[in-house]
Amino acid sequence: MALGEGLIDKDGTRHRMAGLLGLVTSYEKRKFNLGYRRAELLADMPGFSAGTALRGHEFHYSSIVEQPDAPLARVFDAEGAEGPQTGSRRGHVTGTFFHLIAEASA
Repeated sequence: MALGEGLIDKDGTRHRMAGLLGLVTSYEKRKFNLGYRRAELLADMPGFSAGTALRGHEFHYSSIVEQPDAPLARVFDAEGAEGPQTGSRRGHVTGTFFHLIAEASA
């Protein structure tokens, strides 16, 4: 969220963030996002190459309002359903709600 363009608080006021990604998130339109995830990287990032599968979790109450940048990964929930929270990448900057636990085993 801090790397994005803006954050909308619970009262609907938009706050400017760092602007390194185009992401805009909102606490006004809250959405509970919780669970284990599998992410398949669509691009290289420090320590991992494109195509690497990672295991992790997601926990936040915000919703994505705008996400104009290229997706960082395909993200799947614990039941294998693909989700919309792909993370973002712009140049060398990446951001995601995905909290890495470990590289997924084959």
